[in-house]
Amino acid sequence: MSHYLIRMFRPLAIGVLASLFAACSTNSTITHSYVDPLLRKLDLDGVLVIGVAQDRDNQIVFENMFVKALKGYGVNAVAAHSILPKGELTAEDVMASAAQSKLDTILVTRYIGASSEEIYHPGTIYYGVTPMYGAGYYGGFPGYYGHAYEVAYQQPVYTSNTTHEVIADLYVTDTQEHMWQAVSDTIKAGSTDKLRHDVIGSLIGNLKDQGLLD
Repeated sequence: MSHYLIRMFRPLAIGVLASLFAACSTNSTITHSYVDPLLRKLDLDGVLVIGVAQDRDNQIVFENMFVKALKGYGVNAVAAHSILPKGELTAEDVMASAAQSKLDTILVTRYIGASSEEIYHPGTIYYGVTPMYGAGYYGGFPGYYGHAYEVAYQQPVYTSNTTHEVIADLYVTDTQEHMWQAVSDTIKAGSTDKLRHDVIGSLIGNLKDQGLLD
């Protein structure tokens, strides 16, 4: 095979990227994944990355981050905002732009929504014990246990986890065939950029698991 959707990269880069995404994707879970076993074997080169979003600034940031991550693996990736015109676009417009840029696949990511879950954390009592100077100092265990004392009490609390769901699909440009899909559920823990890193990290990990990324 002379061309690949994903090309091999140097061992040093492997170690750095593996560490990066292992660290930043711990809040993400892939809840659904599919790959076409036949299309996975195609000779493909180049991917157009599309982030479907109502806010163009968010789209640009997400596409750029995803492109940067894929390029780190040797992929010829291009952000859609850099070659597609603004405004309403048809599927034919997108495929034509991808073909003109010689990109054999189209990766589409869509934000599905968020859900919140209340989690109860029960209170905890921390105990200390007075020193025991001899085996029979307090007359055995009952006497010893009676000299335990409460040193701290943590009140029970409720916390809320917000989970964001993103679905990603990979299509072959010239045939429109569906090559791969993954759904990522990500708990937001930190900034919005951290959330984006977690989502991208989980999707990159699934591309590797499905044999589309070396």
